[in-house]
Amino acid sequence: MQKRQTGKELSVEQYLKKFPKPIQALTTSLRQLIKQAVPACIERLYPGWKLIGYRAINGTKSHYFGFLFPSEEHVVLGFEYGTMLSDPQRVLEGSGTQVRYVTIRSKKDIRKTILVPLILETMSIALERKKGKR
Repeated sequence: MQKRQTGKELSVEQYLKKFPKPIQALTTSLRQLIKQAVPACIERLYPGWKLIGYRAINGTKSHYFGFLFPSEEHVVLGFEYGTMLSDPQRVLEGSGTQVRYVTIRSKKDIRKTILVPLILETMSIALERKKGKR
């Protein structure tokens, strides 16, 4: 059965059009970085949460590991299991019980050598937690 279009579904690209061009560019760069780090990830717009979520595939299941939260002034790169991440450069922000994030304000803030290991680690934790190992 084919899913019926209700006219309310937005693509990520359509959603991003409401933000300033520099924010669109930063978000696009971060989307590419995540997809390069985790090529088989699932990207999905969560309009109610106002974010773009990422899920890692494990067999027939997928597990949420991170998100992008664009705003008018910056983009937040969020890590679902951020409290469990190694953070030797001390770039992670937040004080919640699980999530941590990095605020990206300009292209120079997208430091691949720091962000890719965080993306890979949080993805790995998401997969391990669902197996009951962590």
